[in-house]
Amino acid sequence: MRAWQLRPGTLHRCCQIIPELDVLTWLHYNHWQPRSYWSDREQRLEIGGIGSAIQFQAHSADDFASLLSRAHELAAQASSSLICAFAFDEAPGRAHWQGFPAALALLPAVEIRREKGTLRLAANLFAMTEDELALQRRELISLLNKLIPVSSEDYLDSGVEVVQRLDELDYGSCKAHISDILSEISQGDIHKAVLARQVELRLAGKLSPFATLRRWQQISPGSFSFAIEHADRVFMGCSPERLFRRDGRDVLTESLAGTVRRGETPDEDLKLEESLRNDSKLVREHDWVTRYIEGELAPWVVSTSAPQKAGVLKLDRIQHRHLPIRAKLKEHVGDLELLRALHPTPAVCGFPRHAAHDLITRHESVQRGWYSGVIGVVSPHSSELAVAIRSALVAEDRAWCYSGVGIVEGSDPEAEWQELEAKIESFLAAVEG
Repeated sequence: MRAWQLRPGTLHRCCQIIPELDVLTWLHYNHWQPRSYWSDREQRLEIGGIGSAIQFQAHSADDFASLLSRAHELAAQASSSLICAFAFDEAPGRAHWQGFPAALALLPAVEIRREKGTLRLAANLFAMTEDELALQRRELISLLNKLIPVSSEDYLDSGVEVVQRLDELDYGSCKAHISDILSEISQGDIHKAVLARQVELRLAGKLSPFATLRRWQQISPGSFSFAIEHADRVFMGCSPERLFRRDGRDVLTESLAGTVRRGETPDEDLKLEESLRNDSKLVREHDWVTRYIEGELAPWVVSTSAPQKAGVLKLDRIQHRHLPIRAKLKEHVGDLELLRALHPTPAVCGFPRHAAHDLITRHESVQRGWYSGVIGVVSPHSSELAVAIRSALVAEDRAWCYSGVGIVEGSDPEAEWQELEAKIESFLAAVEG
């Protein structure tokens, strides 16, 4: 590392295999900002990062092409992936999202990467001048020397008590919004619109985000887990929904729609699953979503395929109808085209997309920020992005958590309200430990 010579625009990187450790515990004890984390649903890839070798930011959707191009170029040099996030509204944040850009891609200064059963520690440095190289090399060496080793036996705190809960939307207001949305749906131009709400938690003490994420991960197995520390806050979550996974030109996405709760007993759970499979409203909603996704993909692919029957994705508190969709991309089509085609999904926006988004703008009082946006990892050869639901924004002794519900013809306000509540229960459990 001390022998690195300036190569403007070129990444310096060194990497070595390290003994097994828990990545979230490592991030909890090594608290130099910004920290970042990603783990996919199948546990193919896990990344924990400290510091930032380089960041790219976008302030509107017009900048996404440049951000992804630069991220791919740097990832190719690193033989790694950049962690990235895109806002729901493709715009910079305001209020408690102040300082969050429309999109961000970052390569950590120090990262731990678990892939194919092997754990590696890497150090990254990117400089354009001799002065930058000297300064960043000193800072990187200092950071490496300060790293605290951890083991599986290291203690993680047991949570923080919620002392006050502030609901941005109460049941009466929610019912009124749903009634208004159903009135617009009855006119025939919109099939589905997603209503989101924000719940602010005020806590008895400072919340440890990575210890909380570890508990949340244990409560929500089979989810994408993520965290990005930015503007002195941490956006984190455990999402069940994939936007897409791309390996070369092979793409895997999914239609996720229709929700019922989990049963208290195996028999009750099975009955609820049967209602999910057979309820005409839920089946109709899911079929619409599937056709919509296939239609959005059509200009960019040479083929698509999907099972004839939907399956069920079971989570800790709820279960969804789920259908995997595979596709082969046309030549010279990549992450940017997939992002534009699939984001925001019917699960977080509705469909048709533009009409549903306009309705959301008129009915929602809260800014979603990165909630229901996109988060994941990108590289030239393979990328995976998840829909940033089941997520929260944490700032010391405060947290803002979010949930959304899809409104379609026949939606019942009481059932939708209960679904909104069920979707934040796992985060509340993780907060209090």
